[in-house]
Amino acid sequence: MTPRPLTAVATALAAATLLLLGSLPAQAQSSDTRTTYKVVPYVISDPALVEHPDKLVEEVKEHGDLDRLGIKPATENGPSRITGAKAARTKAAAQATPAGYVVDSSRFPRGSVPADIFDYATRDQCDDNSEAASADAGWIKNRYSYCQKHVLFMPAFECGIFPPRCRLSGTYASTNTLIGYGKTSGYESNPASSRWADFRLSVDNILTTGVFSGSGADLEASIECEGNYLDDDFPETDENACFPGLNNETEKSINEWRRDSGAHFDVISQASEPDISHGAQIGTGVFHIEYEFDLPWYFQALDTESPEGGMRFDSAVYLGPGNSRMGSVFDRAVPGMAYRLGDAAVAGVAQHIDDARTDPDSTVPPRAFKNLVGATPVAPLHRLPGSRLMPAQRARVIDNRNVSTGFCGTIGMPPQPPTGGPFDCDEYPFASTYEGAARFKYEPADQQAQFRDQFSVRWVNRTVNREAGARLGRWYGVDRILDHEEFFLPIQP
Repeated sequence: MTPRPLTAVATALAAATLLLLGSLPAQAQSSDTRTTYKVVPYVISDPALVEHPDKLVEEVKEHGDLDRLGIKPATENGPSRITGAKAARTKAAAQATPAGYVVDSSRFPRGSVPADIFDYATRDQCDDNSEAASADAGWIKNRYSYCQKHVLFMPAFECGIFPPRCRLSGTYASTNTLIGYGKTSGYESNPASSRWADFRLSVDNILTTGVFSGSGADLEASIECEGNYLDDDFPETDENACFPGLNNETEKSINEWRRDSGAHFDVISQASEPDISHGAQIGTGVFHIEYEFDLPWYFQALDTESPEGGMRFDSAVYLGPGNSRMGSVFDRAVPGMAYRLGDAAVAGVAQHIDDARTDPDSTVPPRAFKNLVGATPVAPLHRLPGSRLMPAQRARVIDNRNVSTGFCGTIGMPPQPPTGGPFDCDEYPFASTYEGAARFKYEPADQQAQFRDQFSVRWVNRTVNREAGARLGRWYGVDRILDHEEFFLPIQP
């Protein structure tokens, strides 16, 4: 099918061409100075279109742009903006409900380290979660696994200046999948202190027409990362908090991408060697993939960016024995660990937490307006480390336990059941959280009454209670839950 003239976009494109003409490289203009050549970039995160990029090709053939789909071209500030009521509802929903992930506590029996702490997402799992992966934020399977899918769409136009008239000369479309892998080891060039992460890009479902179907079109993909250290006094510039590593770009012809769809990238975060005197050395990174086409005669006004993802790097030695002293995680989802009512090893603790959050008025110690958080990412708990390397935090953990077990020794505590012992005094929220029983002591004087007795205690079989505690403690370390970090703990069947 021969592309037909597109009068609907001719004036706008031709006007833009006039502005660009003086600065275009020679290859962007033909020997006939009345004609210029331009590629209009789109990077689209929409589940329906990620699965059907052919709809974009048909739309631009018919109308010359994607305006009727509510999609604007990519800009120097990021990927394509999607407008309209549906997009507004999706954005509002995402802002109202923080993303979260959940691992089952059974991964950590007796507080053991799993054989595979990463449990990386596979490509099939990413495809099975395509709707979440096709959103701007991507799909975070767990602390170490990130997946994002988007459409890279590039229509090419030939534009005449006098008279102003453009015609579609070709299209490129592909479904691109970026999978990220967090790490708990040092980078190869500086393993003692450099944290890092690994990424694999797959460029699939390539559709080309017109000028993109020839042998001259190349596509380059590269990774970029904008870093930041949370400590303003950290002895490194923010640029070193996250930057591309040795594997930073891949350039291939379109035909080569068809034969081999993959590209490998990594990013690095520089730090001092892990030591408690250096703190956690937290660095953050906002990463994306940049795309650049090399198409003879055609001018791409800007490199096109994929949606951004987020990472955190740390060297937190207080995470304890058996856990890595440094690592990288995908931190744009609130971490969660679940206890199951059907898991006999922790059932007593699971039942206590479920009952307490469902009916806080029935718990002890009694108090009006008791509010026990931690069931969802919207109302999370905050981790309080008990490491001997952090004496202030450890003292507060001990305070939490003293307050909760102290109540268990009063006449207000129901008697222990006649069978099922021996028993422990189980508390919720946990002593290892800032929401623990002693919170009121650490609040301003005029707020202490608000937080006094905001906890629940119950007699729970000692073996069950300690198994639940061992699993929680190991999860903190394996998933790198840092001091003050949010987490939630759902109770499942």
